[in-house]
Amino acid sequence: MDSAAAIANISCALLLLQLAAYSGQSAAQEPLPADVVQKLYHEVVARHPLGVPYGAAKTAIWPLLSKRLIKVFETRNVCDQDWGSKHRNVNPPLKAPGFYEDGLFSGSNERGEINGAEVGATKAQADGSYLVYVNVWSYFDGGDPSLRSGQKHRWRIAARVISEDGQFAIDDILGFKGVFDYDKSVYMSKMLTSGCKGSHSIVN
Repeated sequence: MDSAAAIANISCALLLLQLAAYSGQSAAQEPLPADVVQKLYHEVVARHPLGVPYGAAKTAIWPLLSKRLIKVFETRNVCDQDWGSKHRNVNPPLKAPGFYEDGLFSGSNERGEINGAEVGATKAQADGSYLVYVNVWSYFDGGDPSLRSGQKHRWRIAARVISEDGQFAIDDILGFKGVFDYDKSVYMSKMLTSGCKGSHSIVN
């Protein structure tokens, strides 16, 4: 083999190696459904949002959500406002029967404020969505370290993730039995519609 052919072979081999390396990098950088879930729970642990996110929590969390879930949150807010308008003359003022003390991404009551979250397995669903399981835990101290016993209370939820506009987005949260004070598993968005008919409150 002459030197020109040898150089050509070496150049071809180097090119193939570069293409293989680039392909490996691209595969490693390909976003996964679990990535958006990891981002969401980073914010939930840091910000402890209760009820429909607002302020800085909303700014951080909204870009991670699907259009449908954002609409559910916004509709719930309007429904609560509708309830308030129907009870504006009540003295003392009453608070709309919303979910202000619930962690809508983690659970009701003590489960509302979590101290840690670990993203687990991802399972593809028949409709093209994904369920990403998340193990969460809390000290159940309500954010007051003086009440902290050191015991970690653990439970599991799952985030429903869809592909939307070329990226993954959180479309719902599945609370297993007891997480949202239901005796069965329930999706958070379904829970949020209780007491409302669209944007109108049907609660007396």
